[in-house]
Amino acid sequence: MFFTKNRRNLGSRMTMFALLAVTVFCCAANTITTNAQVIRKNVPYDFTGDGRTDWVTLASAVGVNIPIRWKILGNPALAAPNTAFRRDFDYGFSSDVVVPRDYTGDRKTEVAVWRPGTQGIYYVSQFPTGTGGITLERAVPWGQTLDRPQAEGDYDGDGKVDYTVVRRDATTGNLTWFILSSSTGTQRAFQFGSVPAGTSFFPTEGADFTGDGRDELVLFTFNSSTRAGLTFYIGDANTGAGVLTVPYGNFGTDYVITPADYTGDNIADIVVARFNVNPMTWYIRNTSTGATTAFSFGIGDPTFANNDRPVRGDYDGDGRHDIAVYRASNQTFYYLRSSSNNTVVDGQRHGDPGDFPLGRFGVF
Repeated sequence: MFFTKNRRNLGSRMTMFALLAVTVFCCAANTITTNAQVIRKNVPYDFTGDGRTDWVTLASAVGVNIPIRWKILGNPALAAPNTAFRRDFDYGFSSDVVVPRDYTGDRKTEVAVWRPGTQGIYYVSQFPTGTGGITLERAVPWGQTLDRPQAEGDYDGDGKVDYTVVRRDATTGNLTWFILSSSTGTQRAFQFGSVPAGTSFFPTEGADFTGDGRDELVLFTFNSSTRAGLTFYIGDANTGAGVLTVPYGNFGTDYVITPADYTGDNIADIVVARFNVNPMTWYIRNTSTGATTAFSFGIGDPTFANNDRPVRGDYDGDGRHDIAVYRASNQTFYYLRSSSNNTVVDGQRHGDPGDFPLGRFGVF
């Protein structure tokens, strides 16, 4: 159920939708300006809207209809009592796909899962700010079994993430993207990408590669049998036209991290982390310049026995994604502060043995 690259459980689908009581007690976001318009930046897994990714792990037993427990610790989690919230609650089942995003435009991540079926359904809830339980806010029918979610993005630039699934035609290999626009409530369907036999593919969350405040479509492919090669395809979310094609990395030796702005220019960068060397090596391709910068961070292990798991997020709240890992052996998040030019290592212990870090979604 939980994604481990050595087993290639690449769907990384988790289930959840048991709405139980919450335990614990409680404790302005980044923007960019483009063409004189203020555009909100979406910080992943920021459940409080303070511009920082929170510390989150998930836990569930193996089986059918087993609820998943979310364990969310506020960031920053200061040492003094009562200075950060901690919330534990059950939401969704092990067969659901975890898709927490900001679907309302309030710069807070909503708790959400997508449930596959003849009619796929997004179940979305606001993060509970009080001491009560979590309550279902809306159920949005979208997609069907075998569609791939986790391709959501703010494709119309209104500050809200759009519900999105991707469907592959078994005969032609063509990929159709189905997007429900949050700004108009209308649906769009168009082809972007084609995957021939022998090629594996994964759509990722959308990312802004042009700096106009709208996310582009993101897709990567590699050879199914050899796991060799890695090619990123970036497309226009209005037309499906190609924007950028970048061969970069090798799936057999690299984790693929969903593209995001790691360089601070408000344009998404392509990032991979090489796990068959120790320390793990991160390669960040600056989209604006085409230059690559390498950082050594985290424990690498080609056997996957002791390696760190890369995670996504902006943990220091400076508007840039941070190079970060989760170390399962001591249940600790470690990250390089991008606000300190990646020269300072910081961390936070959170979770229990066997937990899965939420930031691991979107890492393949």
